[in-house]
Amino acid sequence: ETCPEGILGERGPIYKYPDASRECRPCHENCTRGCQGPLLRDCLGEPLPVSRKAPTVIAVMVVGGLFLSCSCVLL
Repeated sequence: ETCPEGILGERGPIYKYPDASRECRPCHENCTRGCQGPLLRDCLGEPLPVSRKAPTVIAVMVVGGLFLSCSCVLL
């Protein structure tokens, strides 16, 4: 009737979800609180990791802009 949740496996708890034919399928191995489907984005209670590239790109652009401005003033 329902799929088992949090059964202890070799590498930690194993969560399952019911597929379209009502068979229990394992969640993605990184899901730690259950899921609604097989993909990582289907995990419950866990936000997806946020990319930290944007602040790095902005910092590089600011430093590059300052270098270019100083070069223009000195020339």
